[in-house]
Amino acid sequence: MKSQSIINANIIISEINNIISGKSIADIINYETDNIYNKSATSVIVKKYIDKNCLYNLDSLKLFKISLKFIPVSSEHKSYEAMSFSNNSLYDILFEDWNSKDILEIPSLKKQLDCIFLFVPIIKIKTKGIFNNYRDWKIGKLSLWRPSSKELKLIGEEWNQTQKIIKEGVVLKAVKHGTIFRTSNNLPKQSETDFIHLRPHAKNSFDYDIPFLKYTNGAIEITKQSFWLNQKFINFLLKKYRWKMILKEE
Repeated sequence: MKSQSIINANIIISEINNIISGKSIADIINYETDNIYNKSATSVIVKKYIDKNCLYNLDSLKLFKISLKFIPVSSEHKSYEAMSFSNNSLYDILFEDWNSKDILEIPSLKKQLDCIFLFVPIIKIKTKGIFNNYRDWKIGKLSLWRPSSKELKLIGEEWNQTQKIIKEGVVLKAVKHGTIFRTSNNLPKQSETDFIHLRPHAKNSFDYDIPFLKYTNGAIEITKQSFWLNQKFINFLLKKYRWKMILKEE
């Protein structure tokens, strides 16, 4: 039998779906107050529209651990990019334990996965690397994902492999890219994993992971990193968990 919280989550998401699904940015933007040129403009605009028109405001989403994630997609609902989580120091990962029951040892990534993800696809048309006008961007069919125990286990296995590499030693290497050099590392790449990978999530190339820098006595000067859901995995989620008015309880 479904718990009351799951039933309530269904009701809230159904309401949001009815309000925004199929609308274009031109339908919901407030040209007097919304700044479309901000990096997070689309998510801000849609969230404001939900808050204003939905019976359940954004605080209700937090109450039921529903996390809105905006995904830029093609007309076929194929994601253009991977999805990031908040950055955390490689130093912290060293002392975390994916299977621990101790709140202090549970990995930051696993804590962030402990929610219901409501994916809001923003359909954009890209031609020769350039997106169409933002007024024509449309909100696609929503998808809902609550990581299953099997999915968490598989993600955990890749997380453990990442931790193993960090423990054995992060290796930095200068690689020539055109006329400049870029720093590469031996952390898992998207092409090497099925679910998650680590990659930079910093303000700039000088936004270093200070705790890890101190831990290595200044030997490893690496920018802040975060885990990302692989683009291929996101496409799988967008298709498999498309919103059908039913949220099953595991």
